[in-house]
Amino acid sequence: MISVINSVCISGVRGLLTTVETYVGKGMNEFNIIGLAGASVKESKNRVCAAMKYCGYELPKGRITVNLAPSDVRKEGTVFDLAIAAGLLAVSGELPPGSTDNMALIGELSLNGGVRPVTGAFSMCVSALQNGISEIVLPLGNLDEVSGLEGLHIRPVSCLDELIPAVKLAQAPVIGRLSEVHRETEYTSIRNIKGHKSAKRALEIAAAGKHNLLMLGAAGSGKTLLAHSVRSILPPLEKQDIYDVTSIYSLSGLLDKDTPLICDPPFREIHNGITKTALIGGGRPVVPGEISLAHRGVLFMDEATELERPVIDALRQPMDSGEVNVSRVGHIEKLPADFMLIMAANPCRCGNLFEGREKCTCTPKMVSNTLGRLSRPVLDRIDIHIPVRSPEYAELTAPAEESAETIRARVAAVRKLQKERLDHYELPARPYSLLTGDELDKVCNCTPAAEKLLEAGVEKLSSSVRAYNKIKAVARTVADLNGHENVAEEDMAEALSYRAMDHRLFGDRGYQENAA
Repeated sequence: MISVINSVCISGVRGLLTTVETYVGKGMNEFNIIGLAGASVKESKNRVCAAMKYCGYELPKGRITVNLAPSDVRKEGTVFDLAIAAGLLAVSGELPPGSTDNMALIGELSLNGGVRPVTGAFSMCVSALQNGISEIVLPLGNLDEVSGLEGLHIRPVSCLDELIPAVKLAQAPVIGRLSEVHRETEYTSIRNIKGHKSAKRALEIAAAGKHNLLMLGAAGSGKTLLAHSVRSILPPLEKQDIYDVTSIYSLSGLLDKDTPLICDPPFREIHNGITKTALIGGGRPVVPGEISLAHRGVLFMDEATELERPVIDALRQPMDSGEVNVSRVGHIEKLPADFMLIMAANPCRCGNLFEGREKCTCTPKMVSNTLGRLSRPVLDRIDIHIPVRSPEYAELTAPAEESAETIRARVAAVRKLQKERLDHYELPARPYSLLTGDELDKVCNCTPAAEKLLEAGVEKLSSSVRAYNKIKAVARTVADLNGHENVAEEDMAEALSYRAMDHRLFGDRGYQENAA
């Protein structure tokens, strides 16, 4: 007799529906697990046998073969224990035939029959739902983690003895309601930041078009506070993005029990000392890095000039494609990494370059050496470059400006407009910053005056092809915020202004020759 049980494992950061086939043939008592099973999966037979004997179940006599399909994908982890035990119970006649046909079973067994929670349960349940399976038998310890999934019928178990009653249960309740778990989180409000009018405008543009942003300024000028305040103007995630981000955090073991779904864009802050592996991910099995944890959100790199050059250069591929390739033995894992980068740094050793000549004590050579620590290819991929100066007294005493809610509404409206525009031109839904030159030509219709200004600006700034596309992408976002169907001259002028600092500090001649 052959039993077939559905289970789910993790492949990369997503769940993979797996079929657990159990066959008992004639011959000496033997137990084999096949189907490209890793060491932890092969150890499952010892846990399953001990748990079944402890709970009073007899193992079937003969040669036991368990196949995990598809057999061309490597399986890791302990999630198959419960499904393998169910397969053995099915071939022994303990489980009625066909009782698990529309279910998926996941869970690790202890030697005394207890069912332990597993890492990545949310990702696995999402995969099961996507494959048309809504009935899930899983550890009781994972119940809170998956409670936010819509349409999920959960049969939680805490020990092997509860498996058969759970499977025979006529109908499990639907536990997931997306609206029931959404929570408002308090962030540093952009309204509470005094001054920095131009920097706030740049943050709004960056948030609306998901443009990368570089801020250079003195210590204490407000760069970090501004970066944190961007969370207050970002709209909540859409349903599919909620599932994608929560899946990544589930796999990483970072989900909060009180917040089963991550409904707001994540914000990840990194400092000097981070390794390349910690940034992009790696290990066996693969663990998402900081750029994947920032997926659909913000990656904030503070004190960027203090980071190792290979760490900064590792951002190049994900900034272009929205994903990162992690090489494993025999294959490559693609991890999601669609983030908005905010980079902050001091422009010179003393940090006071933009505070006035009388305050900056650095020579042009010292400034050039400091800025030289930043990767030029990465800088070229950053859409908006702005100086951040300390606010003056009049700005500190001025009344509060418009609320974060007002700005967030504008950002959400622009994002909706951008999606509609991309749909109109039958282009994939992605940020303007990731569009190709041909795609930008379709969506970025400029007035003659704007075209002329762009031509003059690109020549003066000696911009690369990538920088040229970044300018057009930012101009399109600025036009959307200004309510212009076509990119006007004023929109293009503002977009070009966000590359002026780049030309002065990082141009071909370097800061030393441009200092004058």
